[in-house]
Amino acid sequence: MLDAAEVVLARHGLEGAILPRIAAEAGISAANVYRRFRDKDALMEAVFERIRERSSTATAAQVDPETVRPIGLIRLSRNVIAGMVQNFRGDAGLIRAAVQYSEQHWETPFVRVTRASEAQSFQTMVDTFMIWRDQIKHPDPQRAVRFAFVMIALILRELILFNRAHILEDVLSLDDDLLKTELPRMFLSYLGVDSDEVNESRS
Repeated sequence: MLDAAEVVLARHGLEGAILPRIAAEAGISAANVYRRFRDKDALMEAVFERIRERSSTATAAQVDPETVRPIGLIRLSRNVIAGMVQNFRGDAGLIRAAVQYSEQHWETPFVRVTRASEAQSFQTMVDTFMIWRDQIKHPDPQRAVRFAFVMIALILRELILFNRAHILEDVLSLDDDLLKTELPRMFLSYLGVDSDEVNESRS
């Protein structure tokens, strides 16, 4: 049932994720959905809780200090940002629905719990980047990492989740390969990583 709800959310969006449609996707009757979930909000809570758990697990694996320490700051930055582009693109409909639901239900208990969990995952990632604090020339390394990742997330939200890349077509043609190349360059430059180091790491 939760799998079916994710499929419907991705395909039809938050407004189109009605319980009869989800039941049809799951191959069950709407009555069976209502037996397990009192209403759409209860089902959405279960769906987004599962998404949150997947996201937290993936983030923890991606920035495990012992795993990433050997690859260094530059390569980790590229890997994380490329992963963000890929995840946003691959799950655009589902992530967009989750963002919209959270915005519409900002103060409900489970949305608050989700925000707290996301903040903790974000802090874990920032802490991992602090392994290379001495390579970051920005006067406040932790704030720099936080700010840079927030900016990248906002860029990807606009360009991919809400499909606004077409607005910039006359200025710059944006595709995922360009984002995976230029966003890490922008990120690292903002942190103050020497351009010579960035170029050398690509050879």
